[in-house]
Formats: sequence, C-alpha cells, structure tokens
Amino acid sequence: MQLVYMGFTQEASLRCFHFQRILTQARLTTLPKIVQFTLKADMALFMQHHIPVQEGPAICLQILTDTLAGSDEDQIASASYAITKEHLSTFVSARTLVAEAKAARRKPRPPFKPSSSSQLKLPPRLN
Repeated sequence: MQLVYMGFTQEASLRCFHFQRILTQARLTTLPKIVQFTLKADMALFMQHHIPVQEGPAICLQILTDTLAGSDEDQIASASYAITKEHLSTFVSARTLVAEAKAARRKPRPPFKPSSSSQLKLPPRLN
C-alpha cells in the first residue's frame, strides 16, 4: 500500500490535506480502487509551533502511516483526521532531536586567527 499526496484546500484558517491509497497490482480487483483520506490542520497551530506550512504534507503522511500501521488493508475505508497540538509537538521534538544530533556530529571550528605574514590585521580588543 502506498499513500499519495493529492493536494490541499484552504477553508479560512483550516487547511485540508488530501491523500489517496494506492494498492499493488495483484490486489486491485478485490479492494476498492480509491480510498481517500483528509487531514485537517489549523494554521494557527503551525504558527504557534513555528512549523513551516511546507512541512504539512510530511506531518500528515507520518500521522497516516502511524494510524494505518496496525490496520488490515481490507478494512481501511475513507476517513478524515484532525491534526492536533500533540501531533505537532511530537514533530517539533523529533525535529529538535535531529538538529541536536547533527550539531553534535559537526566538528567545531577553531576561531579565525590570521597568520603572522598575513596583511589582514584584526582590530585591537577593547577591555
């Protein structure tokens, strides 16, 4: 099963992200061909958590993947979900952990000191 992002619609401050399920070729005849999912997000929550709007589809895909992980493919029906404050908090904390891990791997740079033969001279420090 694959989930495909189909776009979004905007209704005031509510953005609706649309996804469709795609089945493998062998199973197309036994299951409904199109199952649609809609995830609704309040854009004020995105601003509150300092999340760019472009991250919306990725957040929705993660929510759908987590929600559908334990369900049987035969039982999946069209559904609508709401993106909650908890979903966004989880996303922000995961993003922070990744940024901290990346910063920890980075080798610290020594402070810049021009060589003695360089014509570049730093201004004297005032104490």
